[in-house]
Amino acid sequence: MSVSARRLYGAHGLILSDRRSRTGLGEQDYIRAERRGELVRVRRGAYCEASHWNALGSRERHILRMRAVNAAAAVRPVFRSYSAGAVWGMPILGEWPSDVHVCCEPSAGGRSSPGVRRHPLAPTEVVEREGLLVTGLASTVLDVALATDFAPAVATLDWALWRKNDFRITADSVRAELEGRAPRYRRRHADAVIGFATDLSDSFGESITRAAMFELGYPVPELQVRFRDARGAMVVDYFWKAENKVGEFDGAEKYMRRKYTGNLTPGEIVWREKKREDRLRRQCSGVIRIIWSEARNPRLLDRQLHEFGLTPA
Repeated sequence: MSVSARRLYGAHGLILSDRRSRTGLGEQDYIRAERRGELVRVRRGAYCEASHWNALGSRERHILRMRAVNAAAAVRPVFRSYSAGAVWGMPILGEWPSDVHVCCEPSAGGRSSPGVRRHPLAPTEVVEREGLLVTGLASTVLDVALATDFAPAVATLDWALWRKNDFRITADSVRAELEGRAPRYRRRHADAVIGFATDLSDSFGESITRAAMFELGYPVPELQVRFRDARGAMVVDYFWKAENKVGEFDGAEKYMRRKYTGNLTPGEIVWREKKREDRLRRQCSGVIRIIWSEARNPRLLDRQLHEFGLTPA
């Protein structure tokens, strides 16, 4: 009988090889099942059925690795940095890391092991989410901000401050965390991120773009500005008041995900966006649309903003 036929799902799809009394299988059975492509090794002694693993996204795979670490630990670990962020639902730029991040006592020196990165930190706040102990959101955001470049760090903090975030925190709470931790490295970077972040940005892509424009020296736009005409109100992502120009970040979700599209076809959505843009152009001197490939490429973004008529300070 194949391993997959034995219905070995544990909690959250994690299969622990030391639970032999329940599965009736030895370590070599798991190794052979992995070689046959039936199982995926999450970490030592922890597996997942391949079909389940293949259905998971990058964030969910990272959380499953966290559960494997949690299951093997003699004392429940406190997860921090990217790992805590995954549980909080924090957006990041790119894929989630394969290493799991945990706190350890400062005296332990932060010695890591394969697949686990230990960081000396006495957490100011620990909460339980989805059965895992994680650092508070302010500490988690600061960890990620210190580990990333300016634009993605701003975007992550924008999400944490976002007025529509059920777990929203304040910039002051992150600054207090920074003051209490007093890091030796990247302190100015963290100060700049906290100073530039806002609760007005409505998407991760909007935040990345706004921070990238700032790094290129372009004027900082007003956010979520409302325009109104006879057909009603329109809220735009960016508005450069001095130039009377409007900017919109165009993420693929607007055209692809049912949450945003409803029952409209892609063609209908494009037509609706075109009509909305026509209405905006009657009230300003120009509209620019920025997509992910431009937001992540400074040369492309700089060229587009320059051709749009904006001038770096």
